[in-house]
Amino acid sequence: MAEQSQMAITKGIGLMLISTIFFALMNALVKYLSALGYSSMENIFFRAFFMVLFLWWLFSAAPTINRFFPYLKIQKPKIRSKKRGGFIKILIRSFFGAVSMSLAFYNFATIPLGVATAFLQSMPIFMVIFTFFTREKPSTFVIIATFIGFVGVLLIANPQISNISPINAFAGIIGAISACFAFMTLRSLKEYYESGAVVLWYGICMSIAGALGMLIPIEKMGGFVMPNVYAICIFLLCGLMGAAGQWCMTSSYMFAPAGIVAPISYMRIVWSLFLGFMLGDLFPSWITLAGIGLIIASGILIALPVFIKEYRKIYRQL
Repeated sequence: MAEQSQMAITKGIGLMLISTIFFALMNALVKYLSALGYSSMENIFFRAFFMVLFLWWLFSAAPTINRFFPYLKIQKPKIRSKKRGGFIKILIRSFFGAVSMSLAFYNFATIPLGVATAFLQSMPIFMVIFTFFTREKPSTFVIIATFIGFVGVLLIANPQISNISPINAFAGIIGAISACFAFMTLRSLKEYYESGAVVLWYGICMSIAGALGMLIPIEKMGGFVMPNVYAICIFLLCGLMGAAGQWCMTSSYMFAPAGIVAPISYMRIVWSLFLGFMLGDLFPSWITLAGIGLIIASGILIALPVFIKEYRKIYRQL
């Protein structure tokens, strides 16, 4: 049992690290497509649409793929919920996911990629803040870590310091809060769906949200431009990266406790800073970098007590 537990946690850590690379590449492709004139909601639609097509093919071809690559162990998931109430949870997750993704994609298009990603990764800070309204009161250590992260958010969200507009700051903060609510439903979905079904349903709902969102009359957010062959190929690649990242992240949380794998997700900021620089982003100021550093440090410190607790539990099983 101990060996199985260690193996599951190792898989969870590895999958989360891989997911950060896929997500960073997807974000870079979204920024590139935005520079070509495609709106955030059109990006969401095509990203989710191609992701669903890819997953549908993957599940349908699972027996053939497993024959040549048996270590992948791909299984076609059951689409229906294991018990009542699962689809409502999927819709709730998809709603908050759509809000978070649309605002994040808007920021990817209009501000440096690393800064936009740092906003999105500030999610744990708001999760701790929300616990003040519940019976689960955070410890003093977590409160201090949250304060550190909040200072980091203020540094990158202050227009006078970071040279971003109030609209981008608002989009970044609301996007992180929405991602927080979407994340809170993810762990509970394990009782209703297999990880593959969660990703597939999420992609279907996001396709619908992206199609409706193209009606929003806001520049860079809504609108539709007929893509050429080159853009369709980029959209397809974006969908593949998104599918791979979503699959790895969802599976990671189902293999290992969130307190262990969540801190690894901050590597997405590092990859995004590098890829954004490659796409022409100006190198962030030292104050902005300090804000990003505080957000990363805060997220790791918030997860540290759970991380230590889970590893002590594993150690006792050895």
